[in-house]
Amino acid sequence: MATTTITPESARPARGSARGDARGAVRRRTVRTIKVYWPVGAAAMAACAEGDLDGLSSDESFASLLRILETSPELGDFGVYGDVFEVALGAEGFTVRPGARPALGSVGGRFLSSTLAVTTHVDAATDEDALARILTRLVDAHPWEVPVIELSAPLDLVTRA
Repeated sequence: MATTTITPESARPARGSARGDARGAVRRRTVRTIKVYWPVGAAAMAACAEGDLDGLSSDESFASLLRILETSPELGDFGVYGDVFEVALGAEGFTVRPGARPALGSVGGRFLSSTLAVTTHVDAATDEDALARILTRLVDAHPWEVPVIELSAPLDLVTRA
């Protein structure tokens, strides 16, 4: 993992001073984000809105996503914190076209699904085979016929040094 530490002038030690303000230093590392849109029921959506991870994990489908996050050490690695992910509440709309086998709705109908957008990070230097295995696990566990999973280009993640 390539990292860079940057210390602004204001955080560097003053001449004759032994210490500077370490809060001013930042660390950058190159990662890719993986964002998964996951449908959930009303109870799981409410649990998430209340910050209740136990209630959220009681949703059987969403629990499978949590297991993937917990058992993939490459995902959400922040050193002293692991399995890091962010969750945003949302809804996803779609129209079911002929030939589809939808988990929600029927052909010709327009539907709205309660959805959690889950974002995690993976080091940009992660081996392509390892990344492919993780993405395959996500696709295989996803309850939708056509999962929506975004993989970003490499980007810099900024944290405290």
